[in-house]
Amino acid sequence: MAKTKEEPKRRGSRLVEQLPRPRKKKTRSRPGAPPGTIRHDPALGRPRLDVIGYGPEGFEEADVSGPEELAGWMGRHAVLWINVVGLGDAEVVRAVGELAGVHKLALEDAVNVHQRPKCEAYGEDVFVVARMPHAGEALETEQLSVFVKPGLVVTFQERPEDTLGHVRDRLRRSSGRLRQTGSDYLAYAILDALVDGYFPVLDDYGERLEGIEDEMISAPTEASVQRLHQARRDLLTLRRAIWPLREAVSALLREPIAVIGEDTRLYLRDCYDHTIQIMDLVETYRELASGLMDIYLSSVSNRMNEVMKILTVIATIFIPLTFIAGVYGMNFDPALSPWSMPELRSPYGYPIVMGVMALLAVVMLLFFRRRGWLGGTQRPSDDR
Repeated sequence: MAKTKEEPKRRGSRLVEQLPRPRKKKTRSRPGAPPGTIRHDPALGRPRLDVIGYGPEGFEEADVSGPEELAGWMGRHAVLWINVVGLGDAEVVRAVGELAGVHKLALEDAVNVHQRPKCEAYGEDVFVVARMPHAGEALETEQLSVFVKPGLVVTFQERPEDTLGHVRDRLRRSSGRLRQTGSDYLAYAILDALVDGYFPVLDDYGERLEGIEDEMISAPTEASVQRLHQARRDLLTLRRAIWPLREAVSALLREPIAVIGEDTRLYLRDCYDHTIQIMDLVETYRELASGLMDIYLSSVSNRMNEVMKILTVIATIFIPLTFIAGVYGMNFDPALSPWSMPELRSPYGYPIVMGVMALLAVVMLLFFRRRGWLGGTQRPSDDR
């Protein structure tokens, strides 16, 4: 009897193992290399093989040590799901692919984790590439490759954390019709769980944008702008992941692929509808993010206009006051001529001039307020 694997920690609907995420590096075959050449990235870790077999005779789940032990699982159950976690050893990946009958071109795409989501048929089999989102300070997407044959599903993923916990739980509990169906329905369940994993990520970005919007309206800061730029970059990453995935699901739904049964195509239609909803949400949030940037720029411009308006009002008030002070600062001698500022001899000349200047400043302030240039309500123009 195979050893049942230890249950990892759970966070919500995701299986989470507390392992550091490797730094992603685009591994490509060298130019001119033969088709099917596998070039792995050792930073992705040594592959771990998780195996689930089920059918009318029962259910079995285990972690196998390598391709040699995996060979004993072939043909044991009606449906076999082989999940390869970690792609840092090309020999192990190649051995699993040969044992499961995975086409060498599909293996090359599975190991080179920079692939665009797509769907490719290999005779009666089908190979699907999708990207799983991982939310955090900066959004990351992980490549999930799914190869489907009659009675066999092989998945390749970069790290243990994924969105497939519900699928495993349904298989363990024999919930729904999953254990009574074939490999095509299992592939649909995997894709559907992956697509549904985008919704909580988008809900999180919706809340982020609402918080940023409140900051932009009340008191925009440089930190708000940085968070907004990060959200816009993450939404672009989501768009690049979900747009081609929609095309891939559409191909599964409409192309004459032998391994996909007609009953499963009905469920794929629902999965395709979810991709449309996610695409609409992504586009909506991208437009909202662009609108928030416009709000920020308008807010900064309005604040600058307010500052310039206050400074202009102050300068306008002091222009006539400066003129009066300048005139009375010329100091012409009134003894030489009665026209040489006789007010200089007046005992009340200074307070009169200061009072006139103060009254002029008050009158101008009242005029500016009445016109709506300094608070208050702007009056409609009398011009016809």
